[in-house]
Amino acid sequence: MTFVIAGAKASAVAPEEAVRTAAEWGASHGAEVCLLDARSVFGRDHLESAARHAIRARDSNTMSSRSVAMETLLYASGQRQVQDAIRVAGLRRETTTVGIVLFGDARVDGLLEALGWRREDEVLNPANKDLTAFGISRPEAETIPTSQRADLILEKIALLDVQK
Repeated sequence: MTFVIAGAKASAVAPEEAVRTAAEWGASHGAEVCLLDARSVFGRDHLESAARHAIRARDSNTMSSRSVAMETLLYASGQRQVQDAIRVAGLRRETTTVGIVLFGDARVDGLLEALGWRREDEVLNPANKDLTAFGISRPEAETIPTSQRADLILEKIALLDVQK
């Protein structure tokens, strides 16, 4: 299964409407779409790891959710429950930067057009992002160099398989 990772800027997000529009667009294009608040995305590697884990879970029949897109959100957030995953990495009313994982052969530009967003992959960069939503306190985060903080998120993703 192929996927594309992108970042986007939006003036304002109505979470339910954005998710519904993305799901409808995906269904009409033979694709699945995972949308995340980019404030909870610690780089392209973060989303790529989450997507690959979700695909592997689908292939091994160990998914906790009904779709690869939702499974990706679970992995990206490091959570086992959908409600917790949405709280950690889902879209919020104040969301203006979005991480996107598009599964399938559809083009991300078409999705962005349908949502009225513009592509800006820089929003995925891990610089100056807060690890507390992932259960990592500021004092804990300060024990490692800033350049390696995204590695903590990759470890949370890997640990999710152990917790299943």
